Amino acid sequence: MHIGTKLRPDLFFTGIIVLINGYTNPDGTTLLRLLQKHNGDVEKYETTRVTHIVAQQLSTAKVNIYKKQRKPIPVVKPDWIVEIVKARRLVDHKEYLIDVVNENRHNTRSVKPFFGERASRATKSLRTKVHELILCCWWTWTAFLRTWL
Repeated sequence: MHIGTKLRPDLFFTGIIVLINGYTNPDGTTLLRLLQKHNGDVEKYETTRVTHIVAQQLSTAKVNIYKKQRKPIPVVKPDWIVEIVKARRLVDHKEYLIDVVNENRHNTRSVKPFFGERASRATKSLRTKVHELILCCWWTWTAFLRTWL
């Protein structure tokens, strides 16, 4: 706990640095004011200082980026900030995590179980066709070289 929070209990965002990502409800300006009023900070870009990312929803590309991070930054809903201000103390962010990002972070699966047996048969079939095509091209090329030389 920081010294400032003991003297001033209204500074419960001390040490929290947030990146607001896209549209949020309440809007980014309101979140910024709430954070700054209670000693929090906002970054415009993702830096090493950022402790939390606040977003209503994320694009698929950003979800994939955040899922692959070794030390992922928690991506929370804007309600987390509102609830902290209402409670006048820090609230655990786990209840406010965006489900899409946090559901399968460390327990990643291969693509195979999602497509099952059909995918493996299709892959084998495709592999066989590619192999046949390579052989055909190789025989055609060698036959061409024989006539040329």
